[in-house]
Amino acid sequence: MKSIREYHEATKHSWEKLYRNRHSIDWSNEPNPFRTYPDCPRIDPGSNFEKMEGVLSHVWPFPNSRPGNTPVTLNTLSTLLYYSMAVSAWKSYPGGRPWSLRVNPSSGDLHPTETHLYVHTVNGLPSGAYHYYVKDHQVEQRATGDFVPYIWQSLGGTSDIPPVIIGLNSIFWREAWKYQSRALRYCYLDLGHAMACIMVAAHALGLYTLFIGEFYDDNIRRYLCLDKTDEYPLLFLAIDTQQPGVNGYQKKIQKGTIDASMHINKLSNEETDYPLIRHGHELTCKKCYKRTSQQNPGSGVNMSFPEDDKESMKIDSYISDIAENSLKWTIRKRRSALDFDGRTLLPFNVFSFLTQLLCFPYKADFFIPEDLPLVIPYLYIHRVEDLEKGVYYLHRTDKRLFPVAKGDMRYIAKELSLNQDIAGDSAFAVSFISNFDYALEKYGERGYRYIHYEAGLMGQALYLGATATGFDATGIGAFIDDDVHTFLKTPSEQQVVYHFTVGKRIDDPRLTTLPAYKHIHDDEEDRR
Repeated sequence: MKSIREYHEATKHSWEKLYRNRHSIDWSNEPNPFRTYPDCPRIDPGSNFEKMEGVLSHVWPFPNSRPGNTPVTLNTLSTLLYYSMAVSAWKSYPGGRPWSLRVNPSSGDLHPTETHLYVHTVNGLPSGAYHYYVKDHQVEQRATGDFVPYIWQSLGGTSDIPPVIIGLNSIFWREAWKYQSRALRYCYLDLGHAMACIMVAAHALGLYTLFIGEFYDDNIRRYLCLDKTDEYPLLFLAIDTQQPGVNGYQKKIQKGTIDASMHINKLSNEETDYPLIRHGHELTCKKCYKRTSQQNPGSGVNMSFPEDDKESMKIDSYISDIAENSLKWTIRKRRSALDFDGRTLLPFNVFSFLTQLLCFPYKADFFIPEDLPLVIPYLYIHRVEDLEKGVYYLHRTDKRLFPVAKGDMRYIAKELSLNQDIAGDSAFAVSFISNFDYALEKYGERGYRYIHYEAGLMGQALYLGATATGFDATGIGAFIDDDVHTFLKTPSEQQVVYHFTVGKRIDDPRLTTLPAYKHIHDDEEDRR
């Protein structure tokens, strides 16, 4: 396999391929959803959670406020993790084995993303390398020492050394067990959800974030003592009381390793090797693509929206009287809907609020201000107040909605999403279409990660926005790729990477909800 395009083409769904696929899920070999480093000391960060001010609209995007002066403490990190990567509840059927839900959504609830903390100056926590043990809301101390200056230098840091850098890794097997070779897509999408979760929680705590996706993979994986594990670093987040900055010029770390534990728990009895995943990810690990701000952002990209904008509308002109649930309640009560009622009408001001959330850019080392978005939302409108049924294109830069096709799209949305009812029973569904060729031209093969990160981040915006306003959402990673393009008439340089739905969910009365943790709880999360 010579290019990531080959991986993408090879993992496309079609009805013919699905009918031929004889794969059956081996439940006896289901991966353990919780990673642990069993020989490492565990530190309980406590449940003295800090306040989170405001509601979702106050922190997405981060307001232009003054940098915070309060130092980052162990309580800060405990709050950050509890409201971004922790267990949110346990579910069970009568007589069945309980399973966990998390604050950060994941394809199939399989959770390939692992969270590591590299601590520089955090009051109450010694400098070192830590792994977040999600099941008990504890941190495992993999190594002691101040490694952050070396990591920050390697990432091209230009601002003061941040008090903590969060590393997000992925375990591909957790997804491949169920989704086979297509699993790499889902791991990258889940990473986008996770980065959005941490961003929202950090902003609510008065902290700034910077996503760093460009680094020398093999070098930093070896330095962090992850090379003998099944974890692959995908993203770093610099967290600070002022906006972190990088120059885009990464360096290899020449200094040995951090001498951290690599003793990990075994997730399954057996693991199946999927060469497409292995080779596909290796292609995205190629050396960082050197960008310049002088690149023409419009070069070779067909934005694919109607030239006649007489029927278009500005979505930021219609928001009024939006009632939002508290941010802590929104974060912890978010769920992936399994069924929608197929009846509830979404108020137009709520719809406008949700689409605005999709339009705000985020701060990343690979994102040039005023550059083109990597992902384009096409919306299948089923039940939105005062909006005619049909397909619409959302221009994220102009915050304008363009009609593409009119009529009842419930059946086509369902059919394109592998005949899943949720795509037609929702208030609206979305196809996230990537500027595929542009991303690869700009970032090299690594751009394949970034289009999925952006789609996952936008999906999390809809998850939180829907929950905040009393509605529900769910992501759909399975769709008939080429049929989506045929229907939407998108150009060949664009590729669909994610489907999504928003509506009013129906709960299964047989399900019982259990507390996330027996020993910790934040009363504020119950306040609506």
